[in-house]
Amino acid sequence: MALTEQVVASADGTRIFVESTGDPTKAAIVFVHGLSSSALGWDSQFTDPDLLRDFHLVRYDMRGHGRSGKPLDPSQYESRRFAEDFKAACDACEVKKPFFAGWSLGGCVVVDIVAAHGPSFLSGVLYIGGGVLSLPKYHPQCATPFINTLIPQLLSTDPDDVSRAAEAFVDSCTAPGKLLPYPQKLQWLGAFVAQPKSVRVLNISRAQPYEVWEQHARNLPVLIVQGTEDQHCLYENMIRLAKEVYDDVEVKMLEGIGHSPSVENPAETNRYIREWANRIARGQSPLMYRTLCMPQLSTDRHIPPSASALNRSEVPVAALDSSGLFGVPSRGRS
Repeated sequence: MALTEQVVASADGTRIFVESTGDPTKAAIVFVHGLSSSALGWDSQFTDPDLLRDFHLVRYDMRGHGRSGKPLDPSQYESRRFAEDFKAACDACEVKKPFFAGWSLGGCVVVDIVAAHGPSFLSGVLYIGGGVLSLPKYHPQCATPFINTLIPQLLSTDPDDVSRAAEAFVDSCTAPGKLLPYPQKLQWLGAFVAQPKSVRVLNISRAQPYEVWEQHARNLPVLIVQGTEDQHCLYENMIRLAKEVYDDVEVKMLEGIGHSPSVENPAETNRYIREWANRIARGQSPLMYRTLCMPQLSTDRHIPPSASALNRSEVPVAALDSSGLFGVPSRGRS
């Protein structure tokens, strides 16, 4: 099935690369990748015939990543910008009330969306592998000692440090001893190298209005698909904290799988996604999600009109000290 590619302008003019496929008459799932990665990390979902049949699938490169724009101004990494990018992708694909699926750092974008647009903007949340619940408050409780040690190297200005750290980072995205096929590893390393170091810092040190998310996201249904050999995430902590925020959390554990269930075991991951999202879409959640028609909750209060398509074509993360996350100074609340 063909992919539709678009480059759209987010509210601040940043170019966002978006792809979609599947059945646009069905419920939509918007997939958001992790740190220093790209939307290509969801290839195994975008080629799954059952997901393609049952859903409208959308993915995009987050700002600062992949084929999207990489602005260097810190103000362009405020929380509302990430919510605007998600909305721009939805608007470009004519998606309403999608499911959100986030991998690793991508999971925290839910905080931005709920703060800017309210929980009624989403039908549900899927954390697919080491989900970062929020950057300032929750992630420090969930990061492994390994990732705490590695992150400073990833932020080094020494090219030799960055090269070694990038390879260690990519290798640690799977279970110990189970490396990616080399062509895929090179693809992931390429996504890492394509991201300026300053942009990497901005992505992990940004503030988020997590109190708004904590207050208003409780009724969103949640699926967590998690590997038992995750080298980045203390998943017991992550699951416990998720259940403190959300009332309806379903957990699927994958034995022997690391930080990337969507890549390491796509068959089981895709089955869990499909069965759960179909059930929620039919309104059969054990705790029915109550639509909350809320005004915008962003501290900025205003989200500009939907983005316009610029181009369209068819093609066949830690310890928190007083200075901030990973020792990177936080830049204040967004």
